Amino acid sequence: MTLLENTYHILKAAELTTTCEAFSRDYVAKSPNWFAWRRHAGRDFSLAAAIQCLRSIRLQRQRGLALNGLQIRALADLEYELLQHLNECYFINGVST
Repeated sequence: MTLLENTYHILKAAELTTTCEAFSRDYVAKSPNWFAWRRHAGRDFSLAAAIQCLRSIRLQRQRGLALNGLQIRALADLEYELLQHLNECYFINGVST
């Protein structure tokens, strides 16, 4: 499973997104079909998409409105995973937004 697929599944399990289309639009700022195409093609996050997803997750954590413990933990874990991915694949350390 790619980091992209794992990210979607964690967000969905934590009830932070409802569909692949919502994930594509709300977390990655892409067209609604973006996630489905990437998954079909066996592709992971691009650099720009990973950074945008990280930004969206950080923004949601900062707002923190009406988040339960599971959601807060899911966002924190995903932030860590995305930072690891960016460091390992692109040698980007501690991306700030």
